[in-house]
Amino acid sequence: MRRILFALWLGVAGASGDACNRSPTSSRNERSLSAFQPYLTRTLTPAGARSRFGRPDEVTGSGLLIYKYGLDRGAMLWLGFPGEAAIIYARLESKDGTFSNLPLR
Repeated sequence: MRRILFALWLGVAGASGDACNRSPTSSRNERSLSAFQPYLTRTLTPAGARSRFGRPDEVTGSGLLIYKYGLDRGAMLWLGFPGEAAIIYARLESKDGTFSNLPLR
């Protein structure tokens, strides 16, 4: 029952987040890392990321909640959260599959 209620809550939260979507750009081909960087702070939460950047292109993780945002030039921004708590890492995956850690302010 808890899982059903949680899933329902996530659906409602996601739908309401779309109404105030403040994505850095409208298309993943137009998104640049520089549009995200000012907001990559140690206090960023998943709810804050959805509010600021819009719904992620992909959500994954096992033990962590990982939001992936596609960027221009084929790059991917990974944001790692321990559940709904504040971010623990931001990584940039370049088109060739290499990763680099991004600083959190």
